[in-house]
Amino acid sequence: MLFATLWQRAPLAQAQTLMFDIIILLIMLLFVLILLFVIFSAFLGYLITKVPFVPTSAEDISFIVQKLTIGKNQIFYDLGSGNGKVCFLVHKLCGAKCVGFELTWWTHLWAKIKKRCLQFSPLLRGDAQRAERLLFKNQDFFKANWREADFIYGYLFPFLMVRVEEKFLQEGKAGSIAIIRDFRFPNLKPTETFYLPKKHEIYIYKKQV
Repeated sequence: MLFATLWQRAPLAQAQTLMFDIIILLIMLLFVLILLFVIFSAFLGYLITKVPFVPTSAEDISFIVQKLTIGKNQIFYDLGSGNGKVCFLVHKLCGAKCVGFELTWWTHLWAKIKKRCLQFSPLLRGDAQRAERLLFKNQDFFKANWREADFIYGYLFPFLMVRVEEKFLQEGKAGSIAIIRDFRFPNLKPTETFYLPKKHEIYIYKKQV
């Protein structure tokens, strides 16, 4: 009612200015709400996982795919997939089916939005099939089944590595490979170790038959 009354009383130029101001205020309000959602979900995600969102560089992902010769018929798990960067790039490089697990809402939602854009963009022909091989789950990866994974990637914190190691040994299928960045398993000896730029390390563990 207030907006209708102001619109009737004000001259056209003033009404247009008022409408413009209202639109700007609504845009600002939307921006603030999105920002609050990101901050809240990031904080809540950290409280739940105790692991902050730290992305892996594209160069390191490419190195991993090339060194381990990941193929299109294999399945790649990313433990704590964030915005889906690792999954998107691994699939782009080799065609493997990629499954990402992430508890932080905003990064999980961002990965889903990117997948949807990949699936429906008219500028990217054929990428709907690619999108079908990208799966993002808002789920605790410790509660997931790891038996179908050929490769399991984790860039986590040391206090989680005991549980990751135990689950890999219990559920990983014979011949599956754990790719662990920087913070190694406490007990298993790595099959291979790669030393990357900026003092990063990649530890490779192969599940024995």
